[in-house]
Amino acid sequence: MFQNSRLKMKPEFMIVPMIDIIFFLLVFFMMNSIETVAQKSLGVQLPQAQSATQVKQSPIILTLDKEGHILIDSKPYSIDEARNYITSKIGENPNTAVLLQADKNTQHGFVVAIMDMLKTIGVKKFSIAAS
Repeated sequence: MFQNSRLKMKPEFMIVPMIDIIFFLLVFFMMNSIETVAQKSLGVQLPQAQSATQVKQSPIILTLDKEGHILIDSKPYSIDEARNYITSKIGENPNTAVLLQADKNTQHGFVVAIMDMLKTIGVKKFSIAAS
């Protein structure tokens, strides 16, 4: 009496797109391994330095919250204290980078004031963090 008129379709397994993805991954990893092997195969022996010092160049992370409070390495600073701190770090190493992490709800004026302060200090490497 009641007959199911719908055709029962079996799900199909699409293998062609998966092969494409596997091929792209294979090429990606092959290209990365070629670069690594080429660097190792040069066989350059670096000379030993008598007065070797390892320079750690981590950027100064300057955080600006939505109220305009300044944090450098998770410690609160006023704008003058931040200026003095960054000036001393730039004096030690002129190539020190500064990374500004500003809250998305921070007023534009606070960000501009920080950028202006960094420019007057003489920061050469400056970047703004975004997600």
